[in-house]
Amino acid sequence: SYKLQVIHSARANASHNHGLDPERLIVAEAFVGKGDFKKRVSYHGKGRSGIMHKPECRLTVVVREITPEEEAEIARLKVHNFKKRTKRESQLVPHQLIETTPVWGRKNKSNRQNSSASVA
Repeated sequence: SYKLQVIHSARANASHNHGLDPERLIVAEAFVGKGDFKKRVSYHGKGRSGIMHKPECRLTVVVREITPEEEAEIARLKVHNFKKRTKRESQLVPHQLIETTPVWGRKNKSNRQNSSASVA
């Protein structure tokens, strides 16, 4: 998508132009501004036409290198989230499904099966 392209471009620009390590970059801020207006022809009835204005936006992404303290905090959060996920998965116990809604016509089906078995 367009947002991903802008982030990759900002990462490449930071590593090429400023010599930053691309593995240690994070998005510091991202904001949207006004872009250009594209003019398109809008066709009307009776041979007339008009001009349609299509507004665009401009996405700006600012990246910076991560500090060692922030890197340690991110690593701690990753471990915490992993522990939380594995704890949740271990709590899931296989169970037997219990019917809570009646199956319509169950009595008739069981009677038909019994009667067909006795006839055969």
